[in-house]
Amino acid sequence: MAAKTADSDGGSMTPSEPSDGDDRSDRDSDYESDDEEEHSEKLNIQWTGYARRTPVILFCPEAILAKKAPKKTVGERYHMTYKFGSSECKIVRNIFNYHGFHEVHPNSSDFNLIWTGGHLKPFTLRSLTEFQKVNHFPRSYEITRKDRLFKNIQRMQQIKGVKHFDFIPQSYILPSEYQDFCAAFLREKGLWIVKPVASSRGRGVFLCNHPDQVPLDENLIVCKYIANPLLIDGFKFDIRLYVCVTSYDPLCIYLFEEGLTRFATVKYEKSNRHIRNQCMHLTNYSVNKKSDDYVKNDDPDVEDYGNKWSLGAFLRYLRSRGKDTAALMMRIEDVVIKTIVSAEVPVATACKMFMPFRGNCFELYGFDILVDDNLKPWVLEVNLSPSLACDSPLDMKIKTNMMCDLFSLSGVVCHDPMMRTLQQSRRNQEVTAKIAARAKKQRPQSAGSSSGSRPGNPQPRGMAGLNSEEIKILRRLKEEDQRKGGWVRIFPTPDSWDLYSWVFSCFT
Repeated sequence: MAAKTADSDGGSMTPSEPSDGDDRSDRDSDYESDDEEEHSEKLNIQWTGYARRTPVILFCPEAILAKKAPKKTVGERYHMTYKFGSSECKIVRNIFNYHGFHEVHPNSSDFNLIWTGGHLKPFTLRSLTEFQKVNHFPRSYEITRKDRLFKNIQRMQQIKGVKHFDFIPQSYILPSEYQDFCAAFLREKGLWIVKPVASSRGRGVFLCNHPDQVPLDENLIVCKYIANPLLIDGFKFDIRLYVCVTSYDPLCIYLFEEGLTRFATVKYEKSNRHIRNQCMHLTNYSVNKKSDDYVKNDDPDVEDYGNKWSLGAFLRYLRSRGKDTAALMMRIEDVVIKTIVSAEVPVATACKMFMPFRGNCFELYGFDILVDDNLKPWVLEVNLSPSLACDSPLDMKIKTNMMCDLFSLSGVVCHDPMMRTLQQSRRNQEVTAKIAARAKKQRPQSAGSSSGSRPGNPQPRGMAGLNSEEIKILRRLKEEDQRKGGWVRIFPTPDSWDLYSWVFSCFT
């Protein structure tokens, strides 16, 4: 693909326009004074909680990318540790090792954070202490399995109307809905795309133009093919966005300021003659990197060259051609919020059942968005554990910044995991014993809630009529805002009630 030169104006989500509260300049100054170890350590800790007594470590992407000497003071002082679950990740290991964490055996229970590719078992979740974190909420597969994503969006369409949730293609789950698919095909014909319900990286995906081409001996989802994609130089592309949820009760969603634009390697044609050409119709990196036409970019400072651009370069490209990128990003944020809201109730209910403490879990989703030629965003799929492989300098730059800021945002407490006193153990057991009672059927807190108190369990009211639990939630949001780095909170915002109260009304 030929190189593109984007104009200097960035979109609203580009790295050149840091969000409010971005503390990266402070972190840079921290590493410029390596001889002042005590001063540096203070700058890499945020004191949180009541009376600011709980230290939280701040991770530093700039120093890692600049390949400066590891700054292990905080992690080593608190003997902090991490471990991997079902899969290991090189960039996660590098970040933690750089900050002085020690990797422990997968069977060890003495850790600050566990990074896993899949969900933890309920027993493991229930055994977490207050300072321990895991990178998945229970039942977050409600939007990452393709069949569950479709069913949750379909339910919202039935309750609130298709026009408000029309950002996923018409879909059918096979083999159970095969007859419905055949009827829809007779009405509309055209191309359909077939995907396994629980796969990723383009595995098992193919196009068809007749129901007879679809096997009925496996679980699949078949979706109407979006035939009018927006093209750049004649090539189809999609956008990988990074979305973080720090809490489902109350719901809190962040979107990272930067992402990836991934191009197909064969120019797009509507003709059915090329139905089997995956490098024309699929934009997955795992598929296109094998093509002889794939163009690599080895310069991290050039973001608009080759088959992988930054999100910022894509927005600058559109703006240089007179497109309204601010409106596009607002539509993208809207479909991200609605997608997550569609699964809020089952995930929040599972959190009440299995999470001993409100802050044990956080989630990194990889949203794949296709933009059509009307600048309408479509959610293609949501990835539970988005790829963190760094196959190019641009990957390394974006993902290192994103992951360091993710760990800062999640609030990893500076605590020696070996210091499990009897009092702490007893407290954890008491909280675990109360989980069933806390999991009573009730609507999760959210921007659509007016109170965070439990029914039949009144709490003393504090400032401005808030109870102690609501004050804790507001304090936590404020603290997250101070360490969010490149993450932008898209829900809740001052406009949340006006924009989404009608969505949450269906959960009462």
